[in-house]
Amino acid sequence: MRGTGLPRQRRGQKGGGRSPGKRGREYRKKLVRVWSVIVCGLAVVTLAVVIFLGLGPKIKSAGSSAGQVSSGLRQEVRVASLFPSPPEDEAIALVKQALAVREPERVDAFFRPGVASPQEVVGFLSKIESLDGVIERYTWLSSMDANGLSIDGVLVSFKGVERPLPRLALLTPDAVGRWKVDFGAFARMVKPSWNDILEKGRSPAQVRVYVAKENYYNGAFSDDKQWVCHRMASPDTEQILFGYCRVGSRQAAALNWMFSKEESVTRATLEIRRVEGADSRQFEILKVIAEDWVVGEVPFDEGFNEFK
Repeated sequence: MRGTGLPRQRRGQKGGGRSPGKRGREYRKKLVRVWSVIVCGLAVVTLAVVIFLGLGPKIKSAGSSAGQVSSGLRQEVRVASLFPSPPEDEAIALVKQALAVREPERVDAFFRPGVASPQEVVGFLSKIESLDGVIERYTWLSSMDANGLSIDGVLVSFKGVERPLPRLALLTPDAVGRWKVDFGAFARMVKPSWNDILEKGRSPAQVRVYVAKENYYNGAFSDDKQWVCHRMASPDTEQILFGYCRVGSRQAAALNWMFSKEESVTRATLEIRRVEGADSRQFEILKVIAEDWVVGEVPFDEGFNEFK
């Protein structure tokens, strides 16, 4: 079959003593392996795209004054690590074990909890089925390094609710090489809650969002010579938000670098606040805490310079 990369037997070649039946069986086995690799590869790419396309309707509905934003996939750079990544089967098994944890004392063995307490982690895991539905499958995403951290990803897909959205189980090694699920990234944690941010106006806030470039200026952010505009969207709220960095700031430089990798949509962890005179969907971006949803020890934007 053309395109499989398998050699054709030359006319008149004897075949090294193997019977035609045996050669045929070996050919079919090779063909199955080739197509299995192709099909699995397409499946992983398709599922990764779903993460972004699931937010497509939100991003496109922000209003006629906002430009269209196409979705894009992250182009990650592998980070040198002292510890080898777990192979696919081990990574998926680790995530399954982690999501089955129901005892607070076992949380540390499987999770990088961040600011969450063991009780908060267990409480979230206990209600995940009611939030997202029944887990349907786990898909290995391999390396998704960011913030100078070694990160491997497993996409967790659900079924059984009206509009199931996948979650990202991002694995990072601890100081002794034990790979653990980052709870903040998996739970898409925000502080305070989205309800407190959007309905009660609490500020500042730390949010995990998808970010895209935007061109929407009004109110307190009407001057595009002073502000750089971005859209912000989360699977956990229906509202499209707008985040603004000061022109020449570290925050603007950090986000611009993230978009420079031929990406139109990217994940980021941000610190935002409300500004007097802005509408309810507009926020100033105070910090780019992480270029993904896994937070490192040092804010991501500290690696960039300000330009006044």
